[in-house]
Amino acid sequence: MNLLERNVGIMKNIIPKVLTFSPHAAVCIVANPVDIMTAVAAKIAGPSIPPGRIFGSGTCLDSSRLRSLLSKKLDLDASAVSGFVIGEHGDSSVPVWSSVRVGGVPLLQNGQEPTPVHDSMHKEVVDSAYDVIQKKGYTNWAVGLTGSYIARAVVDDTRQIMPVSTCIRGLYGIEEDIFTSMPCVVGSTGVRRAVELPLTETEETKLRNSTTTLWNMQKDIWDKI
Repeated sequence: MNLLERNVGIMKNIIPKVLTFSPHAAVCIVANPVDIMTAVAAKIAGPSIPPGRIFGSGTCLDSSRLRSLLSKKLDLDASAVSGFVIGEHGDSSVPVWSSVRVGGVPLLQNGQEPTPVHDSMHKEVVDSAYDVIQKKGYTNWAVGLTGSYIARAVVDDTRQIMPVSTCIRGLYGIEEDIFTSMPCVVGSTGVRRAVELPLTETEETKLRNSTTTLWNMQKDIWDKI
C-alpha cells in the first residue's frame, strides 16, 4: 500500500499510451498493490474498454504457493491439488479451504472448519513474499513465472480458470467498484467471466473484510482519477 500514490501516477502515464498503440490487447497488471492498481488502470482506460480486458495477476501466485505447500504436506505432486486463494493479493487474502480438492476429494468434510494447521499454511503463503524481500531485497522469479503462465492463457486463448483480479461488483452483495481475485476464465480478451465460488459463512465474511480493506484504501483516490 506504500506504493499506491507513486504507482497511480505511473499508471496515468502508461495506460493511455498502451491503449493508443495496442487498443485491442488484453492488459494484465502486475504492479502492487495489484488489486487497486488494476482498478485504477481500468478507470483510466474508461468505459470504452470492455469489462475484463484489463485485469490483474491477483492471487495466482498465492494460490500456487498454497497448492505447493499442501502437496508437500501430503507427499503428492502439486497437480493432484486444486484450490484457490481469493480476495486481496496481500495480508487479507482468503484461502477457500471448502473448495480445496485432493485427487478430486474434498480436503475438509462438509461443514468442517479449517484447523490451526491450515491457518499456519495460509500465513506462510502471506509471509513468503516478505521473507524473500528480507533476504534479497525484491521478488522476481516467482511473480515472473506467474506472469508467463497468465500470458500463455491470453496468447493461446486457453480459457483456463485462474484467480486473477477483476471487478466483482454484484458478487457476494458487493456494491463498490472493487477489483479483487476470483477464479476467472482467462483467454485472448482477458477475463471472459468470473466464477462465483460457493463459500462458507466464515469465508464470505473474510472476503467482505478483504474487500473493505481494499475499498478503504481505494476510496480516497477513486474520485481523483
